[in-house]
Amino acid sequence: MSVKRLFKNIPTVYPIDVPTNFPSGIAVKTEKATYWIKDNKRYKLISERAAKSWSFETVRATENSLSTTKLAGRLGFRDGTLIKNIADGKIYLVSQNKRRHLVTMDSFDKYGLDRSKVIEAGIEEIEIHEIGEDI
Repeated sequence: MSVKRLFKNIPTVYPIDVPTNFPSGIAVKTEKATYWIKDNKRYKLISERAAKSWSFETVRATENSLSTTKLAGRLGFRDGTLIKNIADGKIYLVSQNKRRHLVTMDSFDKYGLDRSKVIEAGIEEIEIHEIGEDI
């Protein structure tokens, strides 16, 4: 039996390639970047690590498919995400789109934060979030 015959009933998934009005709340991954769609605007995710923090449903598409969707800004990590600066080892909690430095390890227990969910990130990714109050 040929390989072609074995897989004849499995549909091939092609990325969306025509200008499309994507629904709010999903992410679109193109050949260049990942974007979050909200009210017919797109927000470029700063990295794949940031995209992971959101757990979006993601559709594959081309940049052409987003040609009618205005680029409105950049999107960092989701509120509630723990991020660790790989340069200096500081750990932050993203809260109200700000990075709040966890100054003591007791903060993990006090707020029920899971140390295993810390995402390591570079300074460029972390600095998209303004500095907030220490925790």
